[in-house]
Amino acid sequence: MVAAWRLLDLGELPPISTQAVYHAVGIAVDQGLARNTIIFCSPSSPLVCLGYHQELEIEVDVEYCRLKQLPIVRRILGGGAVYLDGDQLFYQIVASKSEPEVPASIQEIFRKFLEAPVKTYNDIGIPASYRPLNDIEVKGRKISGNGATEIGRSAVLTGNMIFDFNFHEMTRILKVPSEKFRDKVAKTLGERLTTIKKELGSVPSKDIVKDLLRKNYETSLNVKLVSDELGPRERKLVESLQEEYRSREWLHSMENQHEGIIQKRRLKLSGRAHIGEVVHKTGGGLLRVLVETLDGRIADIMISGDFSLVPMDCLRTLESELRGVEASREALIDRVKSFYSNHTVESPGMNHGDLADAIIEASTQSPG
Repeated sequence: MVAAWRLLDLGELPPISTQAVYHAVGIAVDQGLARNTIIFCSPSSPLVCLGYHQELEIEVDVEYCRLKQLPIVRRILGGGAVYLDGDQLFYQIVASKSEPEVPASIQEIFRKFLEAPVKTYNDIGIPASYRPLNDIEVKGRKISGNGATEIGRSAVLTGNMIFDFNFHEMTRILKVPSEKFRDKVAKTLGERLTTIKKELGSVPSKDIVKDLLRKNYETSLNVKLVSDELGPRERKLVESLQEEYRSREWLHSMENQHEGIIQKRRLKLSGRAHIGEVVHKTGGGLLRVLVETLDGRIADIMISGDFSLVPMDCLRTLESELRGVEASREALIDRVKSFYSNHTVESPGMNHGDLADAIIEASTQSPG
């Protein structure tokens, strides 16, 4: 028997709502208040979306966003800061991890849940294909960005069909060391990202694309999608989450949890204490480590970046478990391995060796 899933075609939503809605539905599905759901929506006006593990002031030009009146929203998913607007159609899948249609690992969730967007691109004449970990590409150029996480017993994947893209605004919202570097970012972005408009010369209507996505999700997941609306409890959750997302505490949550070590970032410590910072490239994204060592042991540490980590809140636990550990590769790998095992952690494309190497490197470097 084919399972019935819910389809919420929400059209255009206020910018913050596009991120709060899948969070609310994730809570509802986890609590048994809603069935498995696929959401289609777009932002009614532009926003800047910050990755869950990113440090705001390091990644985003906050002053530029303020002057342009661009809201900045920290999402509950990993990945990097991105400019989003109405030229993108978001698909958001929320399903119970106990369902047979939902793979056990985050990596397999990417693979399975992205079959429909890939097929949809193919259906409109674009030879797109899935590229691990979480991208859809056309001849080596990205045409969809995707993220995944878990909310209790709910698995969540979000992504976008990119009809067109404002390359200028994307490069402007990022914090960069110089305008010359910004020019380099713009060039790289233009070479590595494509859009439906670039590939076809024009764009089909969103209704056509949504209809194809719907059919392709029904086929790839072997489900029947039933059109529906948000329930009263979900609407209240969306309202509550929007308020939380607007708060300074949420937007600056990374900084708030690491005030001490951030204040020390630019200090030149001597003698027994040392503070250092590195950015380490992994297969799952950039890993930024700021670490303070005292007598060869970790006194304090902040781990941030555009990687994905599930469960999403376990990074603070890892930092806590690393404090007091000897800053040697063997000791760090042992501790990180135990952390992954004890907390059933997934970090697609990034392993315990990446974390240990970045911490070791940071312990011998000065902050940049």
